Amino acid sequence: MDQLSELLGSVRLTGGVFLDAQFTAPWCVTANMSPERSKPFLPNPAQLVGFHVVIEGELLVIFADEPPIKARAGEILLFPGNDGHILGSAQGLTPVRTGDLIRPTADGAPACISHGGGGKATHIICGFLGSEETYNPLIAALPRVLTLDLREGLSRD
Repeated sequence: MDQLSELLGSVRLTGGVFLDAQFTAPWCVTANMSPERSKPFLPNPAQLVGFHVVIEGELLVIFADEPPIKARAGEILLFPGNDGHILGSAQGLTPVRTGDLIRPTADGAPACISHGGGGKATHIICGFLGSEETYNPLIAALPRVLTLDLREGLSRD
């Protein structure tokens, strides 16, 4: 087995979807998957990789110390270090704590959020990948956020 295959084989992840979020501009929320929120899916996650799938519309991902990242429908955002971030329709908006907006569902579907000012719609699905490993060198080497575009290429199909 070559070294790349061995390294990729060492990453053992499980995960789940935990939130179906519908926003209308203007909107801005804090975002981070805590180990406590993942417990229904993973009993003892040592490491979490958060993700957002943009189903409709567009959004900005904002870290305090970096320029914003724009994501559009058809893109997946992965957060290998599970760093806290802000999602919003524009810069300069005051974020609302996501935990204050989440509504559980009775039918076992992911919890949901419906929030915003009534303007342009954005729909995202949020989830996580978790590992029982406390450290994985491949995950540690990844950047703060990865954007995967599913609108083009073989991954689309």
